[in-house]
Amino acid sequence: MSWLPLYNAWIICLAIVSFFLWKLLGVLLLIFALFMSFSFLLKESLVNVTHYVYAFWLFIMTEVLIFGSLFLAVLWNETCFSESISSFLELPFLGCFLLIGSSLTVTAYHHSVGTKYGSLFLLATLLLGFSFVILQIYEMYDCECDWIYSVYYAACFSTVGLHFLHVVIGLVGLSVIFFIGDVNLNVFYNDVIIWYWHFVDYIWLLVYLVVYLS
Repeated sequence: MSWLPLYNAWIICLAIVSFFLWKLLGVLLLIFALFMSFSFLLKESLVNVTHYVYAFWLFIMTEVLIFGSLFLAVLWNETCFSESISSFLELPFLGCFLLIGSSLTVTAYHHSVGTKYGSLFLLATLLLGFSFVILQIYEMYDCECDWIYSVYYAACFSTVGLHFLHVVIGLVGLSVIFFIGDVNLNVFYNDVIIWYWHFVDYIWLLVYLVVYLS
């Protein structure tokens, strides 16, 4: 089994301590550790080693618990006077189509790996994903409320922000596949990145339902 999960756990611990104590040295060490972690992960992905699929599903379960906790915080603190951070029929609704479309294109890519159409489907997925990122940035810029207004808004922005971070991570993974090539990348990592992207897409539907429609 890989030693990277243990290494990454210490990185997260370092990040939490640094942020709470407001230590710049800890933040710099965190950036260096993240760079080393990514380098080791990339190096490990280029060789054939034994991987365990259930470890990825365990990771997904922890992600579900995190998002579930945030959803509960949003619903628990919602009142009859609470207004959505953005209109559900405007930018968030368009975001649903972008991510659902990217889920379809990444599925098409998954079934056409190694063919001449595979890279086109992957490129389409990246374009849809980056379009969603731009859409979210514009939505936050155009938003008239702030996370400091109430606990409800803090929970809403935390939920949307966490999903935004997951989208960015997913785009980084898809970009690695696109530039390195699905043939050169380990099949396990190729599958995991695609499954992760599906998870990010479907979680957005729940974010849309809880944050914007509730």
